[in-house]
Amino acid sequence: MNLLALAERWGEALATKPFGFAADRCLHAADKFATCTACYDICPASAIQPGKPPAFDVESCQLCRACLPVCPVGAFTADDEVPALLNCAERIGAKTVEVVCSLNANVDTGPAAAAVRVRGCLAGLGVGAYLGLVGQGLEKVVVRLDACADCPWSQLRSQVESQIQQAQGLLALWERAETLACVDVVAGDFAKRPFWNATSPPMSRRSFFSWRENEKKPAAASPSAVDADPNPFHQRLHLLRAVKQMPAATSSEQAMSGFALLAVNDDCTACGVCARVCPTGALQMETAKSSYQLTFSPQICIACDVCSHVCAPNTITLTHDPTFEQVFGTAVDQIVQQGELAKCSKCHAPFAAKAGTDLCPVCEFRRQNPFGSAMPPGLALHQTKKNLTGARRITL
Repeated sequence: MNLLALAERWGEALATKPFGFAADRCLHAADKFATCTACYDICPASAIQPGKPPAFDVESCQLCRACLPVCPVGAFTADDEVPALLNCAERIGAKTVEVVCSLNANVDTGPAAAAVRVRGCLAGLGVGAYLGLVGQGLEKVVVRLDACADCPWSQLRSQVESQIQQAQGLLALWERAETLACVDVVAGDFAKRPFWNATSPPMSRRSFFSWRENEKKPAAASPSAVDADPNPFHQRLHLLRAVKQMPAATSSEQAMSGFALLAVNDDCTACGVCARVCPTGALQMETAKSSYQLTFSPQICIACDVCSHVCAPNTITLTHDPTFEQVFGTAVDQIVQQGELAKCSKCHAPFAAKAGTDLCPVCEFRRQNPFGSAMPPGLALHQTKKNLTGARRITL
């Protein structure tokens, strides 16, 4: 066995990680009004079944990885192929690289000088992967779809094409949309050329032995050394890092799906519930002895609407699909509400100071409605829909 073959075997063994589902991360676990169906809508093996949260059958999973980029909160835990793909493409050093799925049998021939094969389906990469390849300086990235017709995951082809279209739309902001292309048919008399698995990039002898020496050293204990992925939002981070690699955009009107802008009106009570339930930390509540400040980061907001569902005074307004300029052309952290804090004369809880009252909103409501109860807007809307549905069923 030669040196490269040995490195490939060790690399594959070390990179393999069991596929799992962290139900406590799922949007349905954080928000009973969540309507996300992304994972079980896309699964080609029906290994993910609808539920709140969905049920994941690891035995039925075919490791296509398509659920990884569509889950907004990273509830599915597995090896992320994107860092390996970017690292391998950089080590190859070619200006044109083909990206090929694990089931393509013709990976060793093609028009480009080199190819990188990723594990699973190309639908498992996401938009950030393609932007990252271009951001590293590649002049051409060719995505091979010639094996899709006979693939057991053929239904995922539309997802791959959608990701490429989104990436091309973003690359158009830098006038580089033509850098990314996909091909359906690879025709021609091509000679065999080198290809690498993403997890086994080209490696010199010196790098190989240096790597093996580091592997022998005991790893320091780390809080992140757990079964769960310590960074559940890696897909969003891939996109953000890729955008930062690019120069200033020549245009900025591209709509950013999966992002949102947030505004908070002056009825905010400074309860901080919105910040506590935000799954990404896009909302942050900072309080001092007598003041508060609510900040918002549009770049890490996933437009899940959880904050608006739990806001009792209904002060939050979300704008979905903002433009690139609105997301990346502004400060990372925006102050969306701030003010003075007062202390409730009854329960002593801090709340946003309002003229003419010394009671927090909860105590004030109880004073006015001693036998009533208040529901957040999301719960009230859900209850209304449920009652209407029940009425229709009775009528029928």
